[in-house]
Amino acid sequence: MRKAILAFIDFFHPPFKKYVSLHNFRYLATGGSTFVLGYIVYYLSFYHLFKTDEVEVLFFTLKRGTAAMAIDFAFVIPYSFIMNRYVVFTHSEVRGRVQLFRFMNLQFINILLNISLYKFLADVLLIYPTVARFAVQVLLAGFSYLYQHYFTFSVKKLGKKG
Repeated sequence: MRKAILAFIDFFHPPFKKYVSLHNFRYLATGGSTFVLGYIVYYLSFYHLFKTDEVEVLFFTLKRGTAAMAIDFAFVIPYSFIMNRYVVFTHSEVRGRVQLFRFMNLQFINILLNISLYKFLADVLLIYPTVARFAVQVLLAGFSYLYQHYFTFSVKKLGKKG
């Protein structure tokens, strides 16, 4: 399956190879697919799964949009981890459970940043909500790449022996 995914992604790389390395192109492709999956799951949850403005979950009530976002995260987070671990950052020597723990830390940070940056752009600076959401996604994609590259899926550096 990994080989098929890589072959599919790599097929589209040649026109962009002057501008983007294969590694970064793979990250953009898998990130783009994660982005699209998230919007599809959110849309289906918001408009078809939840029919009322408030959704009761165990002992508390969520707004429909928040509940749809929770369903979105339930699909997107595992998908994103699998794609990053097995397609993009295959060079990492960090153990899988450590990668997963670090990845979940990133997701927690991203959720907090997503909410706070969106609220700032849309509510304080009065930027149109769709534009604000897109801007936040672009910023977080860059942040996530750096976090994953240098921390979550890092490669141990060989020390110099004197």
